[in-house]
Parts: sequence; structure tokens; C-alpha cells
Amino acid sequence: MAYAGVEQEAILLKAVWDMIDDMVNLEVFQYPVTSRPTNLVFKSGSHKRIFAILLADFLAQPRQAALPFAFGPSGQATRETDRTYLFYLEAICRQPQFGAEASGLAAAASSFADWLNAECHCPAVWLPELDLSLDLRVSRVWMLKVVGDANKHNFSRLDARVKQIKAMLARHGHVVDEGMVYRALPNFQDWFYTDVFSYHASTIGEFLDQIRRALFDYLSPEYARAWRSGDRFDGDYSFDVPTQIRDPLALGMYWELMNRVRGGLWFPTFSVSPLLKNRF
Repeated sequence: MAYAGVEQEAILLKAVWDMIDDMVNLEVFQYPVTSRPTNLVFKSGSHKRIFAILLADFLAQPRQAALPFAFGPSGQATRETDRTYLFYLEAICRQPQFGAEASGLAAAASSFADWLNAECHCPAVWLPELDLSLDLRVSRVWMLKVVGDANKHNFSRLDARVKQIKAMLARHGHVVDEGMVYRALPNFQDWFYTDVFSYHASTIGEFLDQIRRALFDYLSPEYARAWRSGDRFDGDYSFDVPTQIRDPLALGMYWELMNRVRGGLWFPTFSVSPLLKNRF
């Protein structure tokens, strides 16, 4: 089935907002300090693990064949983030359907994409299972995908990531048996998850929250246009839905987006300390 551009936008924006809400909320994080630059604190190790898993899903490409609606494939990806939901968010900002002003959303998505595509440099990484010490240089987005998958799956389901780690080590000048890479997975988790991911978690949360706030700002004019007061009961209301939105799924997503704007932003405004932005 062919979906109109505004229908696809409603579906995609709802998906992105849902994923961000699942990651950055007061169930996962303690209430942040708002009076000065700070850091986000996970409520527990389990919440940290859930955040890593959900982030990896956000940094994955939607599987077109598995969806009843078509997110067009990104084609030949020029950046690693072209195979994430950020690709579709940036595409929406180039041709926005709900309003002419999407510069804030474009800036928020682009800033996160640039940060993710940048190199993560981990000096003097010691991998005892491989008896190796090396300076690792990988993209942040790749590192975060490895972290998420390793938290989600048992080693027996990490064959694709193991092959990627083996290839990464070869690029660094170290040819390692695949079986030894499996044995070294806990070493990589110590570095990538315990150290690097923990250091970057607050900054990642800030990027995601900025995208959410930009989504709210982008959709607020549409909400103001569409909201209508009803008279069936106290508090009754409806929305003047754009005429191009006809599909029941897209219609439901549109209503949920408008109600999300109606509910406001509930996560407190915060900024992350610069001390958490100058390593890795």
C-alpha cells in the first residue's frame, strides 16, 4: 500500500518519539540536577542495560519487509547513521509535511548524527584473553551497536558482531582466531560498556532529549491549528486531521502525536557537564 508523505511522517515521528520516551524517562534515570551542568544517573544496573539495548534498536535500520508501511531504504549509505532512524528523521526535515519550519529538529538530529559518526578513541586497551594492548579507533555508532547487542544477546547469538570485531582487530594489525574473539567478548564489554558507554550515557541522553524537545516544537504549530473544542462532555476535544491522512494506522499515529504535544514535556530540562564530553 502506498502511504502519503504526511502519513509516513506521522508514523515515523511517532516511532522516534516512542523510542526516546522509552529511553529517557524517570523510570530509567534519577531526577536530574537542573540548576547547573550535571550528569544523568541510572537508577540501577538493569536500567543501564535496558537503555543500551533500546539505544541499539534506535541505531538500527527499520526492516522494510517486516513493516506494513514503507520506510524507503536508505540505499547506499554514505555515513553509518544513514542506516539508523536518524536518516529518516533528517529526510523529514528536508521536506517537512506538518510545517515549514523544521530547522530545530534538523539541527538536533544532525548534531547527534555527527557525534555518532565521529571516532571513538580508546587508548591502551588491554584485552587479557588475547594478550593484546592496543589503541582502538572505531566509530561511536558502531561501538554503541556492539554494546547494545552484547547486552541483549548471549554470546551464542553474537556471530555477526564477533566477525565485525575480528575484522576491526585485523584493521588494527592483529589477526585473531574467531574463537578467541568469543572468549574476549567480556574484555570488550569491560571497555566499551563499563567504561566508554558509562562515560557517554549522559551525553547520549542529552542528545535524545534535545530531539524530543525539537519534535515538540516542530509539532506544536500543527497542534494549535488542529485542536478543536467539543461539546459532548466537559473536556471534549478533537483534531482537524489533514485531509491526506486517510489510512487508519496513520490516523491513529497522528492522534497520538497530537496528544503527546497536548501532554507537554515531562522530563526536566538539563545540560550535561563539559567534563563528560572531552574523552572517547
